[in-house]
Amino acid sequence: MIRLSWLISLGLSLLGFLIIGHFFTIQPEETLSNGSLGFIGIIFVLPFLLLSIFITFRYILTLTRSTADRLMKALSIVVGFLMLAVLVYLTMDYKNDILVTLDGVNTGGTLTLPKLNEYTYTIYFNFYTFALIHAIVGVIAAIIGLIKPDTKKEELAE
Repeated sequence: MIRLSWLISLGLSLLGFLIIGHFFTIQPEETLSNGSLGFIGIIFVLPFLLLSIFITFRYILTLTRSTADRLMKALSIVVGFLMLAVLVYLTMDYKNDILVTLDGVNTGGTLTLPKLNEYTYTIYFNFYTFALIHAIVGVIAAIIGLIKPDTKKEELAE
């Protein structure tokens, strides 16, 4: 049952994430006269995102604690860190591509993130950042599950 709730919450929050990134981002050639409406979408998606993060943490923690093989637990954490490295690379590459499109090439060599506005929603609200957020939560839950295994409740003596 926890897996089904995890998959449903992932699907709903991913859908909202992608809707914000796609429909509320405008192209640099366009102008917006009414202001940025993306914050309305963010307000509606934020509770689903927080719920999805919580359920991801709970699901991975339960899965890690229920696995008896310590080698499999450690291997899953290593794979999680590899997945984090790949997602960080893909996220930064996507950000740089969008900034080149917006004529905001960073030549100083320092890491700077642009402001959140109607031109940059797609930098923050895309599949890569969604997967990165959930991968970070999953690795943290797996580490906690490895360090603090499930304690069995002792039955009360009658």
